[in-house]
Amino acid sequence: MRMLTIRYITGRKSCWLLAVGCWLLAACSSDSTGESGGKTGSTLRIATYTTAYEETDLQMRAVEYVPSSDLRIGLFVIPDENPPAEAFTTANPFIFTNGYWDSHVTMEASKGYTIYGYMSKSAPTSATIAKDGAVATMTVTGISAVTADDVAFVTGVKDGAKNDPGDLYQGRFNYTGKADNNYVCLLMDHLFASVKFTFTVDDTYAALRTIKLKKLELSTTNASVNATITLTPNTTDSDPVTSVTYSAVQGTAATAAFFNSTEGLPLNKRSEGATAIPDFCCFAPILNNELTLKTTYDVYDRYDNLIRENSVATNKLPYIQTQRGQSVTLNLTVNPTYLYQLSEPDLDNPTIKIGD
Repeated sequence: MRMLTIRYITGRKSCWLLAVGCWLLAACSSDSTGESGGKTGSTLRIATYTTAYEETDLQMRAVEYVPSSDLRIGLFVIPDENPPAEAFTTANPFIFTNGYWDSHVTMEASKGYTIYGYMSKSAPTSATIAKDGAVATMTVTGISAVTADDVAFVTGVKDGAKNDPGDLYQGRFNYTGKADNNYVCLLMDHLFASVKFTFTVDDTYAALRTIKLKKLELSTTNASVNATITLTPNTTDSDPVTSVTYSAVQGTAATAAFFNSTEGLPLNKRSEGATAIPDFCCFAPILNNELTLKTTYDVYDRYDNLIRENSVATNKLPYIQTQRGQSVTLNLTVNPTYLYQLSEPDLDNPTIKIGD
């Protein structure tokens, strides 16, 4: 089967996912395309990626996704023999073909490798990785501080010749090259946090007006962030993440549009229950007190006449108590204190009584 599976992390917060694209960072000691020194090999392919494994107190669950040509995955492929002594990065693009991502990295038969990496729909400015013994430290720079897509990193790999994630465990980064069918399955974890929204309209106001949501944009005071991820391999299916830190926040602002509707999404009044926005936006957790929501909407009177088009409201969001891999849902209420604009039908032809 050819599938993508993404872990959702919930706990006491709502679940979220990543939308991803196809980009490879790789490095290895050989760039041959067929035979090398009498050893046969073949190019590395990504068969699947998944974050499905044994549930923990974070209540993880799996959801399948069909791979697509806009997927970006960045990998560092490090040979066990004579690995580079310093941090490195070498770009090698994948080619999406028949449900697989083909690379230009040749894996030699019977040769050992360790594989690390990340994924992001928008490629960051740069990425490097360095190893100190078994411990690997990956630094990704220039990541957009807010994004409608997600950023994740590899926490486990396995031979994927059968296209089955099967016994894909966290903490295992080793891979042995084969003469052919070099397919790898990847286990991923989230780098950012995310936020979702629900909207309700005050019942009194809803009796006179209908609000149709057109667009949602999340912005922050900084344009990009850098992330440093330290990973310690293990063979016990334990979380290999030693630390994730964010630093050197750069730029003055970043904005991500994460919901768009040409017709406009009608918002429920409070007595009908909240209208859930189907999309989400991700952000660097260190900016959880620096987020602003920009809402574009149309206003209709009670006779369905459009009286205000593409109105804009900007709201600074409260501090969001969350961390990477978690999501918060914010509940927003539309409750104006007065009608901004009357329509002619609002008058309802009132009668005038003279005298008593």
